[in-house]
Amino acid sequence: NPDTLAPEEEAKILLVADNDLHHACEKFAEVVAQTACPDKCYSTGNGLKSATVGEPVTVTVHHVDQQGKDTAKPALTAELVRSRDATRAECQVRRVGKSKYELQYQPATRGEHQLHIRINGKNIKGSPYTVTVMPSPQSLGKPVRSIGNLQGPWGIATNGRGHIVVAERNGHCVLVFTPEGQKIRSFGSNGASHGQFKYPRGVVVDKDDNIIVTDRYNHRIQKFTSEGKFLMAVGTSGSGPQQFKHPSGASICNTSDKIYIADSHNHRIQILNMDFTFSNSFGNNGSGDGQFKNPVDIAFDSAG
Repeated sequence: NPDTLAPEEEAKILLVADNDLHHACEKFAEVVAQTACPDKCYSTGNGLKSATVGEPVTVTVHHVDQQGKDTAKPALTAELVRSRDATRAECQVRRVGKSKYELQYQPATRGEHQLHIRINGKNIKGSPYTVTVMPSPQSLGKPVRSIGNLQGPWGIATNGRGHIVVAERNGHCVLVFTPEGQKIRSFGSNGASHGQFKYPRGVVVDKDDNIIVTDRYNHRIQKFTSEGKFLMAVGTSGSGPQQFKHPSGASICNTSDKIYIADSHNHRIQILNMDFTFSNSFGNNGSGDGQFKNPVDIAFDSAG
């Protein structure tokens, strides 16, 4: 009956910490009141940025509460996912201290990966981390597979699906293969019409997977869809803007989104916008700084 529990006079309840009880509990188990806060938890280690195929990597995870204090054992999970195709690598997790875990992974594939570290189902501070996985040093220089029966292969590139695009110089065409080396398609033939080539040299793929080819003896540049459908062309024989003399290699600068072409017999690098309009050029015949003698290719470092 609630009436029998009602106090007959004003009273206060005071809770007093019992140190004897707390110490008694500590004899049997660790007493921790805090809960891990994913936003405050963090990781350290080289494995947050880079790794090598086949080599184990260790990352340390520090788990703390909202005030940055040690916490009880949280539910920690981790996975390494390749960005290109979502291939996953297993991560082993073990506790190494009161507020510290170690996770270990051993990537099987090269390329860009995402390392997801979660506590209680939520990403910790900085997660997911972008990890660049490099090939094993033992595998460098060793052929993974070969593609034969090509007629003077020259330029080579890959698209967003991992397809291999090859400019077949003596075949006057472009070939497309799967990552396993199976031929998907070819396009082009000997000639000067749109979609034809005379000894194609350089090939590069833009962010939309369009294929850009330097048509060396037609003194022009052509662009195609990933399926080989002709889109546009620019160039005639000459030394002015949008003119070429035996263009060779080509590359796209990711920082400027422009096409750089080794204009070989003009001894220069010509720069085009993605719509093939003229942007700039530099270089001339000579051996001084900024001069060239028949440049045949061009590439960019990570800084563009």
